[in-house]
Amino acid sequence: MAGYSLDIRNGEAFKGNEHASLVLIEYGDYECPYSRMGYRFVQRILKDHSDDIKFLFRHFPIKKKHPNAEICAEAALCANDQGKFWEMHDLMFNNNLKLSRDKLDEFAEELELDLRKFHIDLETHQFLKWVQQDFRSGVKHGVNDTPTFFLNKEKYTGKLDLKELKAFIDTQLNLLKWPATTNK
Repeated sequence: MAGYSLDIRNGEAFKGNEHASLVLIEYGDYECPYSRMGYRFVQRILKDHSDDIKFLFRHFPIKKKHPNAEICAEAALCANDQGKFWEMHDLMFNNNLKLSRDKLDEFAEELELDLRKFHIDLETHQFLKWVQQDFRSGVKHGVNDTPTFFLNKEKYTGKLDLKELKAFIDTQLNLLKWPATTNK
């Protein structure tokens, strides 16, 4: 299943340190209240570990539960094409109870995107294949709900709890640092 790995793809937006040893990937859904909680957790984790982690968000729209999730994922990628992925990402999570096609247009305008390009890309589903590839990658790696996290390709299996997720990350950070401190 080439193309459905946890490897970073060209053009994929990230936050944190580009050269970090730890890569945190979240599979999420913009309309999911639990993904919104995961979003808040990631904000806190990045605040504490921005030098240690490279963070990527992958789209896992659960269309049966969240009818706007797929078009929101596409909108994020349309914004990414104009260099504003994270700004759109943040707007959608901060307003995830009110997401609609009209709201996406408002966000695009607020972000001062090229509205013509945004609308054409969204209407022609320019980035739908990317969203579908994210989804299939998640399925391949055992994602069945959102949010689901991977740290250096290891699936986080704990509950959705900031302290537990931070402990999982801190354990991995300590393992990376441990050999360096014992060899001195």
